This record gives sequence, C-alpha cells and structure tokens, in this order.
Amino acid sequence: MLYQKFLFGLAFLVSPFLWSQEGSLSGSLQDQKEETIPFATVAVIKLPDSTVVTGTTTELDGRFEMKTPQKGEYLLRFSAIGFQSTFTDPFRISAPDFKKNFGTVIMETAVTSLDEVMIKTWRPRVKVENGKMVMRVQGTAVAAGSTAYEMLSRAPGVSVDQSGNFSINGRKGVAVMIDGRMSYLSPSELQAMLDGMPAENIEEIEVINNPSAKYDAEGAAGILNIKLKKNSMSGFTATIYSGVEMRNQTLFNGGLNLGYKSGDWNSFVNVDLSERGVYRDQYTIRTFPGTVEYTRYEQTGLQERKDFIPSIQLGTDYEIDEMNSIGAMANIMYRDRRMDWNTKSVLGNPSEEYLNIVAENGLDQTYRNAQFNVHYTGKLDTLGTKISANVDFARLNREEYSDFTNRYDYSQIGEQDTEFLNSQSFSDFDIYAANIDFAKPLSESSGFEVGVKTSKVVSKSKLDFYELQEGDNVYDPGKSDSFKYTEEIYAAYVNYSNRLSDTWNLQVGLRAEQTVGEGNSARLDEVGSRDYLEFFPNIMLEQNVSDNYKLNYSYSKRISRPNYSYFNPVAFYLDPYSYVVGNPDLRAEITSSYKVSQTFFKKYNLLLSYDHVKDFSAEVPTTNSETGETNFTTRNLDNSRSFTATLVAPVELASFWNTNNNLVLNQQYFDLTLDDQKVSNDNFFYLFQTNHQINLPWDISLELNGTLRGPVAYGVYNIDQQWWIDAGLKKSFLNDRLNVTVSATDIFEGKRMDINAAFLGNTIYIDQYFDERSINVNLRYRLSRSKSKANARSTNLEELNRAGG
Repeated sequence: MLYQKFLFGLAFLVSPFLWSQEGSLSGSLQDQKEETIPFATVAVIKLPDSTVVTGTTTELDGRFEMKTPQKGEYLLRFSAIGFQSTFTDPFRISAPDFKKNFGTVIMETAVTSLDEVMIKTWRPRVKVENGKMVMRVQGTAVAAGSTAYEMLSRAPGVSVDQSGNFSINGRKGVAVMIDGRMSYLSPSELQAMLDGMPAENIEEIEVINNPSAKYDAEGAAGILNIKLKKNSMSGFTATIYSGVEMRNQTLFNGGLNLGYKSGDWNSFVNVDLSERGVYRDQYTIRTFPGTVEYTRYEQTGLQERKDFIPSIQLGTDYEIDEMNSIGAMANIMYRDRRMDWNTKSVLGNPSEEYLNIVAENGLDQTYRNAQFNVHYTGKLDTLGTKISANVDFARLNREEYSDFTNRYDYSQIGEQDTEFLNSQSFSDFDIYAANIDFAKPLSESSGFEVGVKTSKVVSKSKLDFYELQEGDNVYDPGKSDSFKYTEEIYAAYVNYSNRLSDTWNLQVGLRAEQTVGEGNSARLDEVGSRDYLEFFPNIMLEQNVSDNYKLNYSYSKRISRPNYSYFNPVAFYLDPYSYVVGNPDLRAEITSSYKVSQTFFKKYNLLLSYDHVKDFSAEVPTTNSETGETNFTTRNLDNSRSFTATLVAPVELASFWNTNNNLVLNQQYFDLTLDDQKVSNDNFFYLFQTNHQINLPWDISLELNGTLRGPVAYGVYNIDQQWWIDAGLKKSFLNDRLNVTVSATDIFEGKRMDINAAFLGNTIYIDQYFDERSINVNLRYRLSRSKSKANARSTNLEELNRAGG
C-alpha cells in the first residue's frame, strides 16, 4: 500500500555525508549512594602551572559538557558544597576535535556536625528536566517494602482511579514504560505486574508530559517511565533485603540482587519473593428507572485477596569493541492468587425489599509473565552517529477458576433458592516487537533521528461457564465464549533538533503509525476490525530568556488505543446482577495537546496546558429496567477537554529540612450522548503533593509524604476528595552497609473512596477502602561494593499494555 511505503521511506532518509564537529569534554557526577550531584563546579586545570582555563557546572541530572580547550595537558577538578574535591587523571589534548567522556565520577561526601544535626548536601527528590519531571526513588525511606505500583501512584501529578487506571494531572490515557519499554497491559494486569516489582529495584520514575516523536504515540496524557537500577559497579556486588508489612493481613517480602562486571561483560540477577494482599470493604447503591418492584440495588461486600509472587530479572551485556555492544535481558514473573469476594445484596425499591441475595465468590488464579529482549548498539563514528536495534518477545498466560454460590430469598412470596455456578477462563498473549533507531549529529548544535518499528499482538481468551445441577456441572453456552484479537502496528518517525542560538532551541518530529486489527467472538459471531493510519506531529521550542528563566512551547498529538479485552463482546460475570461487557466498536482516543512551560531559577517549574480528546472512552453503566441487571461497558464519549496548571516548587526550610512540592489545578469537561440525550460532566480537579526530607540527630533520615487530591471526573463517574500521609524513618549501620527502615502508609485512613454518578435517572454510589493503612519494617544489607562505574543502558519496547482481561 502507498502509505505503508511512505512509512518505511521516512525511516531511511539518512544523510550519507559526515559533518564536522568540535571536540568536547563530558561526563556526570554521583555521590557514594549513586545519586546525581547537580550544580557542582567542573574546572579545567592546565598543567604544570595548575591554572584554571575554563569550566562549567553540572545540570540537574549531574551531567556536564564543555568545549575542548587548546592543545596541552590538563586535568579536571570537581567541587560541590558538602563533598570532597575530586580530580581526574591527567590527559593530553592534541587536536581541536579531541573528545573525551569521563563517565560517571564518584564524589565522597563531606559531613559536618552542627548542634547534633548532620548537615549534608540536598539533591532534589523531584526535578524538572527536558520536558519531564523525575522523582528519585532509590534510597528514600518510603520506598523500602513498597511496590512499583505504589511508587507510581506517588509520582508528581499522578493519581489512580477506582479501576486502577493512572492519570497525569487529572487526565487518563497514561502509557507505562519500564526502562523505555512500553508495558501494554490492562489496568488489572498492569497492577499485577507492578505489584510483583519491588520499589527496592527502582532508581527513579519519569513523568514525561511531552514525549518526542521517537517515543511510541501511545499515551494521550503522557508516559510514566520506571528506570530500574543498573549494575554499574565493577567487580562483584550483592545486596539482600527482606521486610514485613502489617495491616489486616501480615505480608512478607525478600530478595537478592547480584551483579558482576569484569572486562567486556556486565551481568546481573535480581530475585524477589513477595506476598501482596488486598482487604477491601465496599458499600454500593444503584438506583434506576424500573418496574414497581425493581428500582434500587444495595450491596455490601468484603474482598480478601492474597498473592504469592516470585520473580526474577536477569541480563548481560557484552562490549564487542569500543564501537559495538550486544546484550540480552529476561524478566519472568509468576503469581499465585487466592481471593474471596463475598457480598450481601438487596433488590427492590425504597419502601420494600423484594429479593435478598447472599453471594460467596471464590477465585484461584495463576498468572505468568515472561519478557525477553535482545539488543545491539553501534557507534558508526567518533562524532556521535549511532544505530541501535531491539527485538522483544513477551508471553502472558492466565488461568482462572471461579466458583459462585448465590442464595436467593424472595421475601414477598416466601421462597428461597440456591444456585451453584463455576467458571474456567484462560487467556494468552503473544507479543512480538522489533525496532531500529538511527541518530546522527549534523553539526555541533543540530542532529536528527529516524527509526522504524513493527509489532504484532495475538490475544486469545476462553471462558467456560457451568451451573451445578444434581451433582453435575452443566455447560452454559449463553455465558461462555472464546475470543481472539490480532493487532499489528507499523511505525516510522523522524526527529530533528537544532540549537538555533544561545537563546532558542528547536525540536520537530513526525511519527506515523498504521494500525491493523481484527477480533472474533465464537458465540456472538461478532467481528471488530480496524485499519487506520495516523500521523503524530511533535513541536517543541525552548527559549532561554536568562540564566534564571526559561520558556518551553510545545504541541503534540498522541493516541490511546483500548485495552485488548475491551473489544471482547461477551458478558463477564461479577455477581448475579452485575456484568462487564466488551465493545467491539470501541475506537482509539486521539489527543491534541498544547503546552507552555516556565522554569525559574533552574528549580521552579510552571506548566500550563490545554488538551482536547476526540473519541474519549470511559466506562458507562446501563441497567435493565425489568430485571435490575447492570452492564458496565467502555464506550466512546463525544469529546473531552481540559485546562491544566502544574507547579513544581522545591523549598529548603532549614539546613536539615528540605521539601519538594507539587500543585495541579485542572478544569475538565466531558460530553456524551446516551439514549439520544446529551449528558455533561464538568469538574474542577486539584492535587497537592508535598515531600519532606529531614535529617535528624544520630544520622537518622525522616521522610514525610502528604497528598491532597480533589474530586476527579471520569466519564459519568465522580470520585470525591481524598488525602493521605505516609512517613518513613531510615537508619544506616555498619559503614552504610545495613539500612533499617520503618514506614507507615495512609496513617489516617484518608484514601477511602467515595464514588458517585447521576445520569438519565440513574444514580450510583460506591464507598470502598482498600486497606491502605499499614506499618512496614525492612532491612537491606549490601554485601560488597566497588567504586568503578560502567555505562548503563535502557531498551525500548512498547507492546505490553493493552493485554489481559
């Protein structure tokens, strides 16, 4: 097809000419805990007279780069408040195009005592750089014993709705990446994977509000990228950790991290064993226009769930020579789940109860997630021309056995009945992806990138439903089904950047994605097919008004494709009067976003944005007026608009007390048509997050996290205000080899959810709490450590997010 030829033609617009480039000196600074050091001084000292000829300061991420001085012999001196001065070995510059990267330099901390309070340099826990916000996780007190899912929900501007969907600045449509690879899972499967990933192994979390064209277009509201710790130390390293979490359930976790770097090989193994649990109480009322008997459904429920999750992550990289490297990585997780969901329901009207239902639901589930990656990186010259390639494969498998015991009491006629139901469901996902990226500097101030990617997802699910009659399981074809969905995406992009002057920087990109998908239901004989080409431009213009004031203007267009399970038209049983029904006609969301970002004094950031979403999708419940049954279906709304202001403000209250603060204000508008009637749901959302890091006497670190989240609109639903406070204490022993952490989450039980909806005579009210309040005690012991650093890498897979059911 013509447009497919166009897609791949874009990828190979690579200039055959090499362009000259001036030399440079570059590298980055970290402390002994592998944390970056911003605003440090880098001085170039000429030998033998030790005169300073030039210099620079490090950026927020600890990196530095400067032009090469004249011929001669030099060394670099690094200095920062609270650190001992550090020097490189002497080096000789013999030509103007001399280039040298000093890698990661470790600086020793200099600590002094003042009134029994230890004074140390602060590094920001939240920083803003290159159009994204970065939250440091490594070494924080509240990270110990937490999961990746919990840490994501604490990231700047991030919140989670009642279904587990992430939002950024109050907007849904968030893509989640792990080391640059997209995790294309349904909310439930994504939560399962992130619950199996300990926060102990996370270095930082990036909130990318304006991804460039190099990133997949998936994620209308932006991207959350989890950057895992890398095995960057030479020699053998080993860390062991364990902990206990106390709430209504007592849960244990433990793990071992091993790394070995010698010569050209760099390998690691991370093993984790953890228990995760849910203890949820819920109260629900649904009212609807119905018959004389049925206009109200009231339910109380209690969910108890416990998961046992072993996981292993391993990988190796080999440097073939100075210009080429290859590697492989695997991430394997298993989950064994047991859950009980017991409810008591009443169906009737406000004055009479016609039917009482006691439902006891049990579930046994096994879940397997295996991801494999092979990667190559090649440097084509000494000027920065680079090519990289990734091949990824992922397989997800879930087996689920459920039993339902429903006891009916018809109070008006004095009859009772009991039914025994059970089901078996199976789902498999095979995900294949491959991409090639090429980057080339055109001059000292400009460069371009091109790349292609292709992916294929094969999703299969089967549901067998039975009713126990006279001791035998009788197959129910009306509630059983098998569903298969296949989707292919072909993508190509080109990205150009140019530092136009000392004041203006420009980045322009275009990404094209062709989507071809088809779904088939065996029972309902419905086919949902899609074949469409979309272009996604991205423009960013940066203005450096002064050293203390920077402006960033951007426009981008992005997409949010539905989770694969949302296409399945079969009705999934929740309880006798509640079902989840898929929608084969569901369309992808297309978002146009306009942003203006301002940075003050290199640390305060104000982001203003306007977003318009075409075909916004959300869950919409519909109730049968005669039976009282409610179906929950995801469907496209008419449109969604939002205006957002985000402020990031770090404040040092005292020499021993540092804070990072984040404020989000968002006005949302949702418009939809139900039964030929227009329904609007407008909402003003606010989110305030504050993190406090306090150095106490005796080298004890205290961390306090507070969050106030205002009402959230989500389609027809509204979630009332929530607030919570987390705290953690951390103390190191044995020359910083042993870390002991005690933390508490949701201390005042402020995370309780009140959810309501009102439309076309229907109302829904849900009050629920997921037992977020807990006490955690964790130990982490470092067996060995080296000070020599190695280069870290990240790969780029995007195909693991919309899988699952």
